[in-house]
Amino acid sequence: MPKSKRLSQLESRITFLERNILPTANPTGRYTKIEQDLIRSYVLLVHAEIEAYFEDIVREKVRKALINWSTYRKRSSCLKAVLAYAGNEISYENTPKTDSNNIAFRVNRAVSHFVALIQKNHGIKENNIISMLIPLGIEINEIDPVWLSTMEGFGTARGNIAHSSIRVASLIDRNTELHRINAQILPEIQRLDQLVSKLA
Repeated sequence: MPKSKRLSQLESRITFLERNILPTANPTGRYTKIEQDLIRSYVLLVHAEIEAYFEDIVREKVRKALINWSTYRKRSSCLKAVLAYAGNEISYENTPKTDSNNIAFRVNRAVSHFVALIQKNHGIKENNIISMLIPLGIEINEIDPVWLSTMEGFGTARGNIAHSSIRVASLIDRNTELHRINAQILPEIQRLDQLVSKLA
């Protein structure tokens, strides 16, 4: 199955950032203050791109599933999963019975609730990833736990960069970050992209 258009955009953007922001590798591992800022910028921007990628593919998947169900009554494992997860979080207490007893109303409400949660997402740590993918229909055992741990570390690194002055921030190694993104993070995103694409 070919990669999604959104994944191609993500990969293209990360390559662009790598080529245009990262300083040339220095065998000594020593970088000027400007180069350190460029490495920090690279990490922040790649983090933002990955976060936007996950939010976009999840939102698009559930919206397409809703359109297919509303228009053609096409069954959807995606919508079932969203309904299962949103069920406990939505109250119909003050909803007219004509609405609360209507399946289409409940499906639309569950999807709106889930999309609103995605809009509030801030990050790509383990909890952020799980909160987006599991309600969509991805099983927890389909997500590599080592990768989730890597994402947790990457999210923490991003937080440290974003919330620390350069005076107190520890130095960031260019090659370590490049390897983490290209060898440890992107391959699993590519695999998850396939799983999300296959969801009905």
